[in-house]
Amino acid sequence: MKDKPTKHLPPNVPAERPGPQGGKRDANRREKVQRLCDASLELFCERGVASVTIDEVVAKANVSKGSFYRYFSGKEELVETIFAPLAKSLQEAFATTQHALEGPLSSEGLTQEYVRLATALASLLVSNLSILRLYLQENRGPDAGSRRPIIRVARDIEAIAITLTKVARDQGLLLRNYDLTVQALTSLGAVERLLFAYVRGDKLPSPARVSADLIGVILDGMRA
Repeated sequence: MKDKPTKHLPPNVPAERPGPQGGKRDANRREKVQRLCDASLELFCERGVASVTIDEVVAKANVSKGSFYRYFSGKEELVETIFAPLAKSLQEAFATTQHALEGPLSSEGLTQEYVRLATALASLLVSNLSILRLYLQENRGPDAGSRRPIIRVARDIEAIAITLTKVARDQGLLLRNYDLTVQALTSLGAVERLLFAYVRGDKLPSPARVSADLIGVILDGMRA
């Protein structure tokens, strides 16, 4: 499945420059930014973030190096821009689930809420396969240089997973007294292995079925 187009806007360029927002110059700027993001994402997936140079990115995108530095301060900010839309969507999905878990929920309701979250995340990630592939390749590397934005996303996901696990335990819905971090990271590890299998092209059930089965396995293991 091809990725759905994602509109990128680098954080160091005000939306109203150059030209009025929505105008021809603004559209041209956004188109160049998108080309730079698309070209760099393809190169990063092929060879890794650290080994790709700015010269290679601008050559592949057919954009001048001067234009690159008009939009980005460097490769780290380019990576941050690529991941920003996905990171925002993930935070929103987790926030919705956290809010639901803080209300009264039965054991069955907990399972349904986690399945809803897993299904939403599966749909989101499947529509951003190249970014997902890059995340899986890079999220366990050193927290340095242009990899930093990816590591920040990984740490945010870990923190949110721990928070959601704590909320569920505080609600009396997870009865085994395992360490919260162990539970959360074990679950994330299982998710990552399934995602690796998916992007590798392994034969798996539908994303909805995988999500439901995974949540069942995790919750059954955490309950007394």
